[in-house]
Parts: sequence; C-alpha cells; structure tokens
Amino acid sequence: MNKKKLLRILFVVMIIILNLIIFWKIDFSDIDTKGVTFVVRMAANKDDTYQIYYSKSGGDFEEVNSASEDYVGFGDGTKVTTIEGVKITDGADNIIEEAVVVGEEQEIRFDFPMEFDNLRFDFGQFAGNTVIYDMYFEMSGVKYQIPFTQLQMEENAPSIISRTIASRDSDQCLIVNAEAGDPNMLIQFHKDELLNQYKEANAQKKMILDIALCVVMDFIAIYVLLHFFSLIEIPVEIYQNRKLALTLAKNDFKTKYAGSYLGMLWAFIQPIVTILVYWFVFTVGLKAGKVGEYPFVLFIVVGIIPWFFFSDSLNGGTNAMTDYNYLVKKVVFNIDILPFVKVLSAFFVHCFFIAFALILCTCMGYHPTIYTLQLIYYIFCNFVFVLGLSYLTSAIVVFFRDLGQFINIFILQVGVWLTPIMWNANTMLSPLVLKIFKLNPMYYIVSGFRDSVLDKNWFWMGDRLLWTIYFWIITILVFGLGVKIFRRLKVHFADVL
Repeated sequence: MNKKKLLRILFVVMIIILNLIIFWKIDFSDIDTKGVTFVVRMAANKDDTYQIYYSKSGGDFEEVNSASEDYVGFGDGTKVTTIEGVKITDGADNIIEEAVVVGEEQEIRFDFPMEFDNLRFDFGQFAGNTVIYDMYFEMSGVKYQIPFTQLQMEENAPSIISRTIASRDSDQCLIVNAEAGDPNMLIQFHKDELLNQYKEANAQKKMILDIALCVVMDFIAIYVLLHFFSLIEIPVEIYQNRKLALTLAKNDFKTKYAGSYLGMLWAFIQPIVTILVYWFVFTVGLKAGKVGEYPFVLFIVVGIIPWFFFSDSLNGGTNAMTDYNYLVKKVVFNIDILPFVKVLSAFFVHCFFIAFALILCTCMGYHPTIYTLQLIYYIFCNFVFVLGLSYLTSAIVVFFRDLGQFINIFILQVGVWLTPIMWNANTMLSPLVLKIFKLNPMYYIVSGFRDSVLDKNWFWMGDRLLWTIYFWIITILVFGLGVKIFRRLKVHFADVL
C-alpha cells in the first residue's frame, strides 16, 4: 500500500471516530449551560429585591455570580391575600401573628448556569413574611421540584426567624419570617439528577444538533479528502525547508529592530507596556477586583498573550510578500515558506510571554498543574489558525494594498475588544449573545489559555468539546482557502511587486 492511500485511509478513520465521539460525548446540557431557570412562585408583605447566588463546589458566593429580581406586589394594597390559621413565632417561640397578609402572587425567575453546584436564595433586605407557593428548576417544560419540608429543615438559614408549612385551599405553602439585613438559605438539590432530567428533556434537540454537526463535518471532510494532497503540499514544503525557514525567521526577528539602541528589547517592551496600561485602567481606575476566583491582572495577562501573538503574526504574515519582494522576484526561491517565516518570527516573543505569564501566576499563588500542559495544544491551535489566515491575506494584499489597513483597524483594533480579553463574557452576556461571541475562533484560544493556567479545565470536557470541533472546522476551512488562493495567485506576485 502506497503512502498516499494510507494517508487517505487514516483520514477517513479519524473522521469516523469523530462522528462517534460527537454522538457519544456531546450532550445538549453541556452545550447550553444556561438553559435552566430557577423559579419561585411567591407573595410577600413587602416590596423587595430577591436574589440568588451560585458557586462551584467548595467556592464562595460572590456578587459576580448572582442574579436578582424585584417583587412588587404589596405596596399598592390592591391585591392582598390573608392566610388564616397560621401561627408565626419569633426566635423565642412567642406567637407574634396568627394570620399572614401578603400581596399579589407573582412568579420570579432566575437563570441558573448549569456549571455551578451550589445555590443560595436571599429574601431581600427588609424584615417581613415571604410566602412561597412553589419553588423549582425548569428546563424545557420539565420541573425539578424543591420540597417544602426540605426548605423547612435546612440548617443553613441565617437571619430566618421561622419557617412554617401552611395550607392554602388544597395546596401547601411555606411561610418564611425573616429579619432585616441579609436573610438567606441554601437550596439543596441533586446536581446529577437535575442534569439527567435536563438531558432527557432535550434528547430530541441533542439528536438534531448531533446530526447537523456530523453532516457539516462530513461535508468538509469529503472536500478535504478530494483535495487532500494539494492542501498538505505547503506544509510538506515547510517541513522540507525547515532549516531555511528557521534561519530566515531568526534574521527577520533581528532585523525588525535593527538600527535602534535597544534593538530586540522593543519586541518585549511594547507588550509589557500595553499590559501595564490595561492593568492600571481596569484595576486602579475602574476598580476591577477578582474575576471568579483569581485576580483581574492574571485574567488580563493570560488572556492577552495569545492575542499578542495573533496580532503580531497576522500583521507580519500579511506583509510577507511585500517585505520579501526581493526574494519573491527570484525564480529559484521557494516563496511558499515566507508567511510561515513571519509567523515563526513572532513565535519567539510569544514563548517569552508564555514563560512570563507562568512565572507571574506562580508568584501570585497559582502554580503550574497537569492542566498547564494544555498550553502546548492551544499554542498549536493559535499557530495553525493564524498561519492559514496569513497565507490568505499575504496573497490578497499584493493586489489589494488596502487590506493591510483593514486588518489593522477592523480585525486587530476592534477584534481585541470583541474577544473577551479585558472583560468576562460568561457573566456579562446573555446565553444567546455569548454563543455569537464564541463563533470568534480567538475566543476559543483565549479561553483555552485561561482554562489551562487558571480555571483548570480540559479542552474535551463539557461544551468545550463542541467548540473544539467548531474551531478545527473553521481553522481547516481557513487554512485550505488560504493555501488554495496563495498557490493560485503566487505566479503573478513577481509581476505586481
């Protein structure tokens, strides 16, 4: 069996395995982590703001991971309800009320992200009675009920004076008498049971999504299979000329700052100054504290480092043909390696800043772990993606010079803000808008760097597996398109330059 046939067979086997992984591993619950609603049907003798807090196992409840809703149904006094025969006591078991008057029955709803494990319900700031008629998680029409007996027996309930189960018509309700300040209680639920109910409720959606994803991936695989050797021709040439490419990349890095007093130090000074400016503006000026469980400065540093490499590589790769026009005009020189040379040149600085980020994290108490090895994978993702873009843009910019300005303004300057580098997209965006932002391939890479160093998540776990497949589909398309256009236009480069 010849090598070409063997490579095609291996590629087909890989696609079959990916199809099986999609049906076996990707769950709808992993994809839509904000698809559950926490619902409280209630009334109260006060107008107040009710709030939920959620945290991961072992974590603290923080304001950044919370949601609030207002209850406004008592103040005007037009729709009050009296619940008779209920004895409300104070902390010394003295009866202080024998009937409860509350306002209009309302339903308050909170989005509950499924990646969290603990839930706390706060009863507002004012003292008074809150009558809970129903409390449950809702997912695609399916309810996960929270029993009143469980709420009544919950020991973690600070500033709660009493909890009484009463009858209303044929139903029961829970009357909570709370002090002013910050009365709250933990809501106990079984995460695994909730996830299983959620998966069952969305089984049909999961099947449709899996089929659609497999169809798209298989169509792309067929295209790649038909053009397999034309797509890998440039990578093969890069490998064959790897020593020449490395030499050119070193020279490119050195000559970029030739003639200046500080020389190559400028390659490191500019990114460091940029990081310091962002740190000062957001931490000192805007008083940004922690993002999740780690300092904001680490959030910025770890997120912006892959962007520095992307920005520098795309800028250099786009101008590869114009910068090396004297080589392009040489008949004997293989110009296919020039965009790779520019990306490799930017990679030298990237390695320094990765080391800088790891040292900074270690100094602040976030030591490298087994998850840190994932950085190798995400570095490779970034390298391949920007290399494919560089082949595309370097070919087009020869004939359309305005493309360089367009990339600087609309992709790099605007893109740095559309990619969640200085802000936390998970807490600031709605589920729908968050999915739209995740379509940006750099979102995957930036989040991956944080997953590797700070959040400690594997790239195949949860919804990350879906976005991993999406990223590689986009990257293969970009790389294939870039290589195809580059090879088709390169015969005219010398005439135009």
